[in-house]
Amino acid sequence: MTGIKRLLVILIAGSVCFVLQMMVLPGVEILIALPNLMLILVMSSGFLFGKAYGLFVGFLTGLLIDVVGTGTPGFNALMLMLLGYGDGVLSEKMESEIIPVLFLILSVNELLYHVYLFVFGFLVGSRFSLLPYLREVFAPEILLTLIVFLPLYGLLLFVSKRWELKINKGEVKVV
Repeated sequence: MTGIKRLLVILIAGSVCFVLQMMVLPGVEILIALPNLMLILVMSSGFLFGKAYGLFVGFLTGLLIDVVGTGTPGFNALMLMLLGYGDGVLSEKMESEIIPVLFLILSVNELLYHVYLFVFGFLVGSRFSLLPYLREVFAPEILLTLIVFLPLYGLLLFVSKRWELKINKGEVKVV
């Protein structure tokens, strides 16, 4: 897949994930927590397209979250950028289609992201208890994120593989 096609896939997926995470899902009353669609997008970009895309997507999605959500530019952008780059580095060393490994890596990403949020967002600003945070925020969010991960990652994987194939006179060539 060429760079322009990858960028197009990332922009479309990022726009959809951002609108869902920030505007649609918070209005759903039955959800006790929200899946972290932006983290899924960052991890998927790093794994499917490499560390440069993971870094780029992590920075842009983090900046979007910062501007719309926290109001502190760079807070989420830094962490998501580092996670995207790390996922890109891991993708060079392992296969991108082994689902249990991807679940484990996404869980570690979610854990690192929440530790970062807890330490720099809550603990520094005020006294906050870790166990209620893990029980009431982290556990429900990671479960929903893992449930939503498989269809979203599968869709991105399908699109990226689909655009890599070109049909030429009845035979399939990988470009």
